[in-house]
Amino acid sequence: MKVLSMLLAGLTVGYAISDIGPFDSLLSSTAQFGSFWSIVNGLTVVAISACVASVALARARARVSIVVAIASALVVVFQTVGMVTGLLGHWAGAVATGAVLAAVAVLAGRHRGEQATLAVAVLGAGLLGGPLDALVEANDGPVFVWDVVGAEDDVSPQRAIVMVILASATAAALFLAHRNDEPEPYETRRILLVGLALPVTVGVLRWIAASHDAGSAVWLVGLAGMTASAVVASFLLPGRDGRLLLVLCALSAGVFGTFGLAAGNSAQLALTVGLLILGAGIGYRWPHLYVGLGGLLVVAVAGVIEGYADVQTGSEFVLPLIAAYVVVSALTISPGSLALSLPALFTTTLPVTAYAASFQTASVYDRAVFTPTTEHDPMVFSAAGLVVVAVMTCACGVLTRRPTEKSDPPRV
Repeated sequence: MKVLSMLLAGLTVGYAISDIGPFDSLLSSTAQFGSFWSIVNGLTVVAISACVASVALARARARVSIVVAIASALVVVFQTVGMVTGLLGHWAGAVATGAVLAAVAVLAGRHRGEQATLAVAVLGAGLLGGPLDALVEANDGPVFVWDVVGAEDDVSPQRAIVMVILASATAAALFLAHRNDEPEPYETRRILLVGLALPVTVGVLRWIAASHDAGSAVWLVGLAGMTASAVVASFLLPGRDGRLLLVLCALSAGVFGTFGLAAGNSAQLALTVGLLILGAGIGYRWPHLYVGLGGLLVVAVAGVIEGYADVQTGSEFVLPLIAAYVVVSALTISPGSLALSLPALFTTTLPVTAYAASFQTASVYDRAVFTPTTEHDPMVFSAAGLVVVAVMTCACGVLTRRPTEKSDPPRV
């Protein structure tokens, strides 16, 4: 039941993340992309909310975390069905999504199976939520009981129904599985400081690079700054927490920034889900950090080959498997760090692209692909991903050799 509750909670969080506009400002509804206010976007708010809430809940009773998770899930549902609209609705949805993630991460505690299930469910639903919407809305379907009135109340009935079902099942499963738990207290002050600083720093650097073409000096400076900030942040976290952050940042650079996950029809969507599950199972049974990083390096090299030689290597096929394997292999047993690292996967897209979790543009929504807002040279992204993954691999090696604190868990 505990693993099931984490699965449902992860799907709820991931599906909510896939609906958040990563570059839509939460400060001004009229702000243009690239403006200063676009730094405060939905996924940054999710990350900060998750960090703050995880610290607040870490020393609370399990019942408090359950109440927070259920209440926050209800807020997400209200925003999804159009009961909380406009800028207030966007803020409420982002903050509540982060709070749900923090609460369930704390409830997952030190059980690695629960953590693995939660991580892969968030990853899969976050990346595939948009393609799932496109498939569900492929036909007109039945007429629902509410009407959409005005652009401010742009509600997807199909998404609303899925979210209501997921949130209801999550609430029941969390209460039944964790009502008698007593989470162990742990030190979270350093995680809080790093967790608050990293997404804000990355947001500023990404804003600086956003209006420049890939390969330009400003773009490359932004990439270097993001890489450096991730490495510095990883050394501020103890032991495996820091290595997990590095691995996830490398994952976003080497995989999601290069290709992204695509699912154009039901068969491809099912295949992608199957590969995610397979990769998670392999990572749970045979976790090897450097094998996962090696897979990312191979993908990045394949991308460079495709860019130069115009030869299709088919590396996109293995991306879901590698993504799940890397996440599960590097999982930490610190729930506070888990709450930090999962939003980092979506917010610290190191190649400074407009790629983000299931972000769609209206012109390509019917194709249900992982789509950038601005066209750039894929080869540049692949080369950038190759460099970033190499830097992260070296940093992981150095971090592994550093003396760890006594409270650190055993290494994977």
